[in-house]
Amino acid sequence: MDCYKVTAIRFCILLSVTILSLSSSLALAQTPSALAQTPPTQAGVPEKSETVPLVFWNRQITVFRSKYDQFSPADRAARAAERLAALPEDSSWRVVATETTSGQYSGAIISANGHIAFAILTTDLDSESDETLKSAIDQATTHLQAALDARAQQRKLPGVLLGVALSIAATLLLIPSLWLVIRGGSRVLALLEKSTSVQSQRLRLGGFDFRPVLHGINSGLARLTVLAAVVALVYIWLTFVLLRFPYSQPWGQQLGTFLIGLFVMLGTGLLQSIPGVFTVLVIFLLTRTVARLVRGFFSEVEKGTVEFPGLHPDTARASRILIVMLIWIFAIVIAYPYIPGSNTDAFKGVSVLVGLMVSLGSAGFVNQIMSGLVVVYSRALRPGEFVRIGDDVGRVLEVGMLSTKILTYMREEITIPNGVLVGTQTVNYSRHTIETGVMMKTTVTIGYDAPWRQVHGMLLHAADQTEGIRKDPPPRVYQKALSDFFVEYELVFNVNEPSKRVTLLSELHTYIQDLFNEEGVQIMSPHYEGQPNEKIVVPKSQWFPKSVEAPAGKDRR
Repeated sequence: MDCYKVTAIRFCILLSVTILSLSSSLALAQTPSALAQTPPTQAGVPEKSETVPLVFWNRQITVFRSKYDQFSPADRAARAAERLAALPEDSSWRVVATETTSGQYSGAIISANGHIAFAILTTDLDSESDETLKSAIDQATTHLQAALDARAQQRKLPGVLLGVALSIAATLLLIPSLWLVIRGGSRVLALLEKSTSVQSQRLRLGGFDFRPVLHGINSGLARLTVLAAVVALVYIWLTFVLLRFPYSQPWGQQLGTFLIGLFVMLGTGLLQSIPGVFTVLVIFLLTRTVARLVRGFFSEVEKGTVEFPGLHPDTARASRILIVMLIWIFAIVIAYPYIPGSNTDAFKGVSVLVGLMVSLGSAGFVNQIMSGLVVVYSRALRPGEFVRIGDDVGRVLEVGMLSTKILTYMREEITIPNGVLVGTQTVNYSRHTIETGVMMKTTVTIGYDAPWRQVHGMLLHAADQTEGIRKDPPPRVYQKALSDFFVEYELVFNVNEPSKRVTLLSELHTYIQDLFNEEGVQIMSPHYEGQPNEKIVVPKSQWFPKSVEAPAGKDRR
């Protein structure tokens, strides 16, 4: 929960700043004139601008947009601010406006208890909003009266102390609220992690485990919810504190107005989106029902209980995934116009961005999926079959949408991407050997000086002694080639367990070597210039080292 620690640190910093602000407010109660005399144009207002606001006591009174004689709008705002700052602070003020005309200028003079503050000209009116002189006068007098009243209230120590006390009480209420939110977020996150681990069997699709993805989404949503709750609490607390002091009341009002406007906008949008949400819900329920019916049908086809022309049990699973996916895509297309916010530019922009990212980044992914469909619908492989893919030999464990897994005799699991599998020669040893077993072979090359009938008999005898070789159909020997220096003999036989291929061939080869040595037939196919005077065989007495006992069933003599 590192993000919670960061949030707590930020809150402490914000709390410190607020305490300093409260201390400053206490100082303002004693010397408010120092702040009041600060020209507002020094707070970031440009000195020369066509539109210059007049700010007094943290409140915008009016806006100057035109010159008066040699005075620019910025000069007029600065002089008006000086006159307002010079007004005594220990009096009650009544703001009035008097319309007047002087030469080429017409407008109104705003004064407080007879002290002229500033003048509003007809050329200061906002022509774009059709502002009238009366509305500008009313707005200026109302704002100036509120600013003078706020300055007077700031000098009243009981009011400031009450604001400080209420701010401290709000802070003391905020701290346990934040602790409860963070604590509750930790508990919810722990429950989500436990729930994700329990649902591990239902989060696999196409050979991929989506549990880490779901866990990341749940964790992110939980942390985001906690962070949003923390920000909301701090926002409300800050708004409350700012509203307690006259000078900072405009800031608090702006924060409160924004928050209320946000809630009103969200509430209005929620009410307006109810029909669309209801339509989307109906489409979702109908699509879910149709998808379940399709899943049930294809599940029965996969089990073999239902037969449908052109649909094989081997391809039923892939067909089910494709059709269900197409049904949901079609439902999303239909429901898209009814999704709240789907007609906004932001939603459209995000949709275009996501589509572009998917188009650019999923070329290899789509290639693997299409290759997987080729593998599935060609029915070249089935789980449990014994195959050779390139140089790898083993039993098929899984034929997925993206890759195929096989298990070798060394208990090695090999994952072959379907894109590679499509371009590689595949040999299936199990497809047509359900009744007769898997057919296997081994080859020996013997010189022409050995009678072929004798070689046939020895090979068949070695196969007969090897456990695991089927007697039906019986092993057979073929003379594949009559080469220049030797004859190539091929022993073909059938086995029930192809996974023991390496062990079985090793045992068969030992019997062949022993038998050929006993019969004096040399297993030798050299390219020689002359026939050796003696046959090249291993005497039986030399089959085993003298320091090693013969294995059970073997004769050392």
